[in-house]
Amino acid sequence: MSRLAALVVALATSACATPQASVSVAVTRPAPSEPAPPAASTGDFSELRASLRAPARVTYEPQSLGVAGEFVSIRVENIGSRTVPLPRLHATFATTRAGVAFPCNAHVGSRTGAIEPSHLDPGQSFTFERLLDCTMPLPGAYEVRLWIHAAEGEGDRDRSHAPLFVGSFPVDVASNGRAPIAIAARPGLFAFMTGATVSRPMPPDAWAKGGYHVAVALVNGSPRPVEVGRAHVTLLVFKRGDPLLGTERQQPLDEPAALAPGAVHVHLVPVTGVPSEEGRYEIVGRFAVGDSPEVEIGRVGLVVTQSPDLLQPTPEWPNLYPPPPLRAPQ
Repeated sequence: MSRLAALVVALATSACATPQASVSVAVTRPAPSEPAPPAASTGDFSELRASLRAPARVTYEPQSLGVAGEFVSIRVENIGSRTVPLPRLHATFATTRAGVAFPCNAHVGSRTGAIEPSHLDPGQSFTFERLLDCTMPLPGAYEVRLWIHAAEGEGDRDRSHAPLFVGSFPVDVASNGRAPIAIAARPGLFAFMTGATVSRPMPPDAWAKGGYHVAVALVNGSPRPVEVGRAHVTLLVFKRGDPLLGTERQQPLDEPAALAPGAVHVHLVPVTGVPSEEGRYEIVGRFAVGDSPEVEIGRVGLVVTQSPDLLQPTPEWPNLYPPPPLRAPQ
């Protein structure tokens, strides 16, 4: 049904619902207009011009092992004479730090609920927001490159046209004092421990079975593979204001023989020494490879409470794993 027909039906329905009212409808036909410009094929961005705005400095987020919740603005303008379809505009990022490439998501779509145009007419422009969805596991200066492309259908990963290169930008990931620690015994290797900061009280058998975990991450920040070999982590649990609770525990880690440049390897390590009573605790992680001395790689302040005001959802640790290695668009 046309918009004009829908308007007539709506007015007719309104008149029938109120017979005592007199309704007069004047219908004016639209003036003749120029024919609509021809449409380009989906994914053909040859008549688009794009520019970007991105944060220059962000704070390292320990629980995300990098950057979290940062967005890039991509302004797209149709400078051609044809309508350009833009169904499901995706962004592809690529990032390097000190010459080392780290994985990024190659298909970053719009935020849930975002209203975006499905096409741009000649002369039209729109600013799209896309999550900076890159693995930035170490503080430092990164160089990020950005492309845009269109997906043909839901979940479609094929690109029938070359993506449009938007540009590159620097991002300084600044440490807030909690970041991976360099492991002197393995040059290029960094280690870090993080975890959820709030938990409900659990019975001792639940703690003993690993009802709470911390995440231990290893990062290769060098341009060469790093041999890891035999490694372990020691967890110590303190209660604020009390002496050590006697919960020191060393756990071997099943590490890969080597980490590729830019690789991130994450372990979920159960913490078995936290008591069931409410209180504030601190978990200290110490890491070592081979026979080298242990190095402290992180502390987690844990609040054990029943209070609904403090309880937060446990982080989704599988999200810490990086996406598959990025292949630069062709």
